[in-house]
Amino acid sequence: MKRITRHLLTAAIAVMLLPASASLAQMRPGAKTEKQYGIGLPRDMDKLIFDDKEYPEFPLKADQQAYKDIDGYRIKETLKKITAISLQSLDEGNQYWGRIAGTKADKMATEFMASEYQKLGLTIRREPYSIPEMWFPTHWEGGYKSGDKTGAFQTLFPIDGTVGTGGKTITAEAVWVGIGSNADLVGRDLKGKAVIIYSIFVPGGRSHSASDRAGLFNSDTLATKAGAAMIINVMAVPGNGQFNPEGAPEGAGAVPTMTLSQDEGFVLRDLIGSGQKVNISLKLDVETRKNVASQNVYATLPGKTDEQLFVLTHTDGFFQGAMDNASGMASGIELARHYAAMPRDQRPRTMVFVATPDHHHGETGRDLMIKNYDWSKVALLLNAEHTSQTLLYMVNADLMTSNAVSARRWFVSGSPALQGLVKKTFQDFNISIYKIPEARAGGSLGAVSPYAPSYHLIDHVIYHTTLDTPELVPAVGLGYSARAFAKIFDEANKMTMAEIRGTEKLPNPAK
Repeated sequence: MKRITRHLLTAAIAVMLLPASASLAQMRPGAKTEKQYGIGLPRDMDKLIFDDKEYPEFPLKADQQAYKDIDGYRIKETLKKITAISLQSLDEGNQYWGRIAGTKADKMATEFMASEYQKLGLTIRREPYSIPEMWFPTHWEGGYKSGDKTGAFQTLFPIDGTVGTGGKTITAEAVWVGIGSNADLVGRDLKGKAVIIYSIFVPGGRSHSASDRAGLFNSDTLATKAGAAMIINVMAVPGNGQFNPEGAPEGAGAVPTMTLSQDEGFVLRDLIGSGQKVNISLKLDVETRKNVASQNVYATLPGKTDEQLFVLTHTDGFFQGAMDNASGMASGIELARHYAAMPRDQRPRTMVFVATPDHHHGETGRDLMIKNYDWSKVALLLNAEHTSQTLLYMVNADLMTSNAVSARRWFVSGSPALQGLVKKTFQDFNISIYKIPEARAGGSLGAVSPYAPSYHLIDHVIYHTTLDTPELVPAVGLGYSARAFAKIFDEANKMTMAEIRGTEKLPNPAK
């Protein structure tokens, strides 16, 4: 078994590792077959993953030969070194694991970036800072009891920002409310209940139909008006993944809100559907950490002038965080390698690579960068984030992979000439994009884009989940995107700052 799969199965996320008294087949009335319940990730990783060499790869065109040194397979190997930091966090016993801001893994990730850039000859500057306040779950456990059937949940995970259980275990009768729409809730008695919602990606592990972010269902209704004891969102993705989305109830009356895999959620659904009473128990311990230490890393590659090309990457990530955002981190290093190999007089502008580590925890580092940086010298900014992902499909009850690279959402600001350049280059380098670009920049770029002409492409289907593994980040896609980024920089270097910026005021994401 691959090491990566071993870690997925030993991270308390594999339903098949339940105690013998509560095996998956025993928990499912009638011992349903795998086909009836769907093939899913990460449970069926060995069945569903394509090898990187199985993805179609188009040869470089005659005018793209300057980018043949940019190697998607090398980017992939760098990505694996980054996800290994996350796996070390898991191996050290952290239940809330990954490259979490303020942790040992966070420091390892930023220092990895500093080391890789320094090896390439870039000048390194560190900018220490403290995150004023940070939500941090330290331990959780839960399970169910139905008659003589009991089981400990293996895929339970707290939704970002949720309240805990106050140091105690709470128990409540489970009720299944479908997708949690008003039609599902009419006439239902939810007071004191463990309310189970079937929540659909819209898309992504961060956004789902039961979250406030999605706007399809406001879970505060359950917490503050109906008096639920807890909320369990069963994520509508076949398999036994873990999910860390947003959208927990806030304020007075907020209750613990968790996610659960479809494998385990359907166990509860089937028991309730057969008329059996199900009680759910939950214990969740949450800390509010103060003045959490972290750092930004700046790496500078001098050019002929002090005008700058700026490459931003966030280094934090939940679980392995392969696409989010080891893909962007590794791509930044590959771009630095490409340009560092050139004589300085062939680099018209200085290049600045910035790694900032608390994208998921308040953006203190990014905001400090915005405040302290001289943006008047930045000609063009690239946000390297979520640069490659396997295209996934839902086929009947199954999750199906493909040997294609997913289309990505994208953003570009600046002059019409720059916008046309970015779109055309994505097409020329075999990058599939959404028909309509983002109206305002998402990801780490959001608050930065008003300060300089900016662009990125960004995928968002399986982020914030244990499905975000290196196996689902195609090397081919990493190569395509990194080469496109370099081509855009090179063409922009033929333009003046005024030609790049244009006459229109840059978009303000706050509006």
